Amino acid sequence: MQQSNSPPTAKRLLYALLGLSLFWPLPAAATNGPDATENSAAGQTAKQSPQSPEFSLDEVEITAARDSAPDDGYIAKRSSAATKTDTPLEETARSLSVVTGEQMAARGVTDLFDALSYTPGFSDATANRDSRHFLAQIRGFINNFVTHTDGLRMLQGVGVANPNYDTYSFERIEVLRGPAGILYGAGNPGGVVNQVSKQPTSQPLREIQLQTGSNNLFNGAIDLGGAVNAQGNAEFRLTARSSDENTSMDYGKAERHFIAPALTWRPSDNTSLTILTHFQKDDIKGAPDINPYRYLPNHGLYGYSGTRFYGEHDYDRFTKNDKELGYILKHRFNDTWTVTQSARHSTIDEKSRVIYVDSAANGVASRSAEYLDTDLSANIIDTYFQADWSSGAVKHVTLLGFDYQNTGYDYNYAWGSVADLDLTAMNYGQKITDPDFTYMWKYKVKQTGWYLQDQLKFGRWTATAGGRYDRYDSNRLERLTNTYTRIDQSAFTGRLGLVYDAGNGLFPYISYDESFEGQQGTDRYGNAFDPTTGRQYELGVQYAPENSSIRYTAAIFDLRKQNMLTDDPLNQAGQTRYQVQTGETSARGLELEANIAALKGFNLTAAYTYMPKHEITKDTAAANIGRKTANVSKHSASFWLDTAAPAQEQGILAQGWGFGAGLRYIGSRYDYTNTVKLGGVVLTDAMVRYDSGGWRYALNVHNLFDREYVIGTFPAEGYEYVNPGRTFRLTATRRW
Repeated sequence: MQQSNSPPTAKRLLYALLGLSLFWPLPAAATNGPDATENSAAGQTAKQSPQSPEFSLDEVEITAARDSAPDDGYIAKRSSAATKTDTPLEETARSLSVVTGEQMAARGVTDLFDALSYTPGFSDATANRDSRHFLAQIRGFINNFVTHTDGLRMLQGVGVANPNYDTYSFERIEVLRGPAGILYGAGNPGGVVNQVSKQPTSQPLREIQLQTGSNNLFNGAIDLGGAVNAQGNAEFRLTARSSDENTSMDYGKAERHFIAPALTWRPSDNTSLTILTHFQKDDIKGAPDINPYRYLPNHGLYGYSGTRFYGEHDYDRFTKNDKELGYILKHRFNDTWTVTQSARHSTIDEKSRVIYVDSAANGVASRSAEYLDTDLSANIIDTYFQADWSSGAVKHVTLLGFDYQNTGYDYNYAWGSVADLDLTAMNYGQKITDPDFTYMWKYKVKQTGWYLQDQLKFGRWTATAGGRYDRYDSNRLERLTNTYTRIDQSAFTGRLGLVYDAGNGLFPYISYDESFEGQQGTDRYGNAFDPTTGRQYELGVQYAPENSSIRYTAAIFDLRKQNMLTDDPLNQAGQTRYQVQTGETSARGLELEANIAALKGFNLTAAYTYMPKHEITKDTAAANIGRKTANVSKHSASFWLDTAAPAQEQGILAQGWGFGAGLRYIGSRYDYTNTVKLGGVVLTDAMVRYDSGGWRYALNVHNLFDREYVIGTFPAEGYEYVNPGRTFRLTATRRW
């Protein structure tokens, strides 16, 4: 380690960036929308260091080492997803899964659904797997299209304008199950999905990838990185991919293009600044549902092909332009204090035109057109100070943080009837004009959060305690009527966790965590609703023997979402219907997970989830109590086994074959009304690869036996979504 002083220019830049966390909240008190206003904040890993009793901001003269190498490999050992600090997974009193880059490559991952399909507590049996958005369940609670990237929430609009980045741009995916309000603010009680971006590297990295597959898929990708200058204090990364394929619907076509340049600058051993950018364009022509849907016998389209296109070639289209500019700043003041600041500015421009079939009879389909035009501009910043210190025999890692987000969102929606379609002649080519806007909403959002967390280590025990206070406003202008809807809410969330090192790699733990979500609307007396809340008790154990590539976890949990809206018992027929906050949904379950790397030449990933209870436990309508949550399986399981990658010589893969196979079981489940029970299904995935001359050739097949299964059902409307069938990908990758 060496001593150094930050040069004046670097110090001025540092202070200016830190000052943003104070100045960003100053714009006029804007407001906050419903789901779109949920808070997010989670920073990047801050490195622990020996203790020191003092620090000075004006004279930065300290001893520090460069950040350690990233935690890579088939099995992750550390993560900051559950604590915001660089913590060994076994010392985290939470159920946490890390899907590494090696795992994603072995399974031929193409999207988040594929990435998380072998993760306990996760299910995509929610709605159609549409490449425009990511909608899934964690512990039976729908994520409402919300994901996080590099610890910061990906801000989105109300059901649309949702970021859905290409998985090739990520090093790994982290899933923190259960409430996470103290670190991430407003959010779903089921958990958090955090995507970790590929960042600049000090070692040279060059990768090209070509891929083809089912549905006339073709894409090409590059991943480049390394040092920028001879001093080694500047590094870059450039990741990009271009993809073109047909959808499973007739006449459907999907294109995606993204590029993500990144740069890291280290003006001193104590300071680093990483600039992260991401530019992505999605263009989908044809029907929006990437999965075909099957019509039920009571629907007029029953018996027709599930992949038939009922729109117009020149009308049905979805486009989204997503742009992001952000940074991660880390600075060590002395051996005790470190500061990390993450920030992002993002914009989304999204347009969607779709023609739907309202009804069909006598060979004629009556149709309507839906037109969406949305724009989003969002800023989010998270700053936290970390102190590594001791008080007697107790070692502390203390966080004190503040985050802020400001979002502007325009939402314009139109719906109207259009010309009928002759189902025999299929008379495409009719002129379609956009219907007049039905809704024209303008949202303004401001949210602030303050949090404090302490990790205490004493003897064989590690404890975590913390609290957070959030406040946000929302203001929605209905431009057609020039009326405003305002929400002003606040919430406090806390956490407690305790882990015991029982020796020989065994770590039992217990934890309690809370979350909240913003809730719009008022009761019959005009009183604004409070946020919905989540609370969870979890008891678990982790087994991770030292100097091994093995990790087993087991967790039982009791999770409840409370303050949910239910019908007001004072409602009268024919009068305005009001709601009250007395609803509750409860979930209890068991999760098991195993990860083993390079054991006698094999890698293994296995998971099992058992949820005997996931139902409504409080409601003003007695008939609803005990109703099971839609599309939540009592049993689900997965198992993946592949041969470990051959040894490398001077960075070149040794010649040889590799194989892999996986099984996924999705158990039976009920629809929303509990009148339809959906059967379970076993799905099979497979992989074959061959390494030679620096190239890796891999064939991945998903749903090998082409099993069809329902992932969502809407019997009142007469149709249900089904799996898209077998898909395959042939990939050639060259890294040097």
